Amino acid sequence: MLYRPIIPCMTFAGILIAALAGCSGGAKKPAPAAKNVVALYVKSGVGEPKPGDKVWQQAPLAAVAMLPQDLTDPKLMDSGIPSIHVKALCDDKNIAFNIEWYDSTPDTAEVEGKFPDAVAVQLPPAPGGETPDPTMGQAGRPVHIHFWKASYQQNLDRGEWSLRQNFPNASVDHYPSDAATDQADKEKLSEQFTTGLAAGNPITRKRTSSVDDLIAEGFGTLSFLPMQVSKGWSSWRNLKWSVVVLSPLAVADWPGGPGLKAGQNSFVAFAVWDGSRKQAGSRKMRSVWTPLALGASDYTGQR
Repeated sequence: MLYRPIIPCMTFAGILIAALAGCSGGAKKPAPAAKNVVALYVKSGVGEPKPGDKVWQQAPLAAVAMLPQDLTDPKLMDSGIPSIHVKALCDDKNIAFNIEWYDSTPDTAEVEGKFPDAVAVQLPPAPGGETPDPTMGQAGRPVHIHFWKASYQQNLDRGEWSLRQNFPNASVDHYPSDAATDQADKEKLSEQFTTGLAAGNPITRKRTSSVDDLIAEGFGTLSFLPMQVSKGWSSWRNLKWSVVVLSPLAVADWPGGPGLKAGQNSFVAFAVWDGSRKQAGSRKMRSVWTPLALGASDYTGQR
């Protein structure tokens, strides 16, 4: 049975105060994580915040419960990760999420039957309380999904990828592009004889980000958005992933709705994959919709 979360009666103002308040006396204790995500408005602009940057220290912490994906085949019956911790920042153009979860093994390879760790941020393409189904949307009511994968990040960190990075003993007789002397001819031949590029498969494009921008209207409908603009960064230390996903609040060429604006209330959902547990595709951990408050320059919480 599919269901929607019941929004607690506590106001966004109350959540923000609870997240930032300390003890009234004596040694201060960390405030408990809230159940709703409040994006801290950054007047100077979000920029490109990396995991561990000081700007995250002021952002309220939210704990988001994770459920096994047990609705469609192939299912995942035992998630192994009960919750994730989330912080968010925003300005008038962008929103950034810092997502952390415990994982004893950093899985970054995507070869020889190995699966990479991954995390996804799901947003409705319009604000308000009437959200699409949390399980990847529904027919006629899409969701936008920003998908970070550890293998993407590894390839970016390594620089220009080549076959020998994964298979150091590989031997190639000849590439047609090797015979070209002009750089433009090399690129043309390389694309022509790289079947994925020639077919327009976005997976084979030259990667400039560790995040894919996707759209879905239910299980089995996932596809690429027409513009790929989101970015991601990550760190794994002390048995924990810390991943930042930065996305625009609105993109004119993204279908489904007008996007979001600072100062609005909306929702967000997450999914996590553990590569060492052979999780890929629909074998994942998921959340239901979590209320999301987008701060603004005049944000008081009374919305």
